[in-house]
Amino acid sequence: MKSREDIIEYATSPHIELVGNHECVVDGLKGILEYTKDRVKVDLGKINAIISGCELSIDSFSKEGAVVCGTIISLEFEGNG
Repeated sequence: MKSREDIIEYATSPHIELVGNHECVVDGLKGILEYTKDRVKVDLGKINAIISGCELSIDSFSKEGAVVCGTIISLEFEGNG
């Protein structure tokens, strides 16, 4: 059985969902660090996510998250510190 702390950490952790290779839904982001047609880098708190591809765009953005569309080639993570 999961502890209360594990459940809270899971519920407040960033969530990334790839839909094929054309859409990436990112929930729980802190901000956009880089935004070009070939690369979108988002701050997820302890880590950054880097979405690389072609003709990338942010189709929706709010304090809860963002939707990145285009041809996605890769998704990478790096430490943020």
